[in-house]
Amino acid sequence: MIRFTLRIMETRIVNTIPEWRYQAAVIARLHEMEDRGLPFTCAGDMNRAKRGRRERMEAKVTGMTAGEADVRVYMFGGRLLSIELKTPTGSRSKAQKDRHKKLIALGFTIVTLKADTPEEMADMVEQIVREHL
Repeated sequence: MIRFTLRIMETRIVNTIPEWRYQAAVIARLHEMEDRGLPFTCAGDMNRAKRGRRERMEAKVTGMTAGEADVRVYMFGGRLLSIELKTPTGSRSKAQKDRHKKLIALGFTIVTLKADTPEEMADMVEQIVREHL
């Protein structure tokens, strides 16, 4: 006699969208806002990009600093808004926590955002930038 055991498997939907896609959506939205004449400019950062040993050394000696926020928004009057982007399961690294704490102590504004989709992240960033203009 053969016995079968029926196991019910739980299905989980896992967000597999990489963080760079969130950043790309945010930068595209910020460029659209800038093109419409809003008074700011922006820059993205790729600190997390995969690099070989030589590239890591070159990045470090030329000033790339661990923990920098993903997006910087430069506003009128010399104000800087830094935005750290996280996927639904992402969290800040120790280097990010340390760097953000240091920059906040110097008076800079750093916002960490978490969203389910790149479009939702872009909407959140747009709202925050508009509030800070």
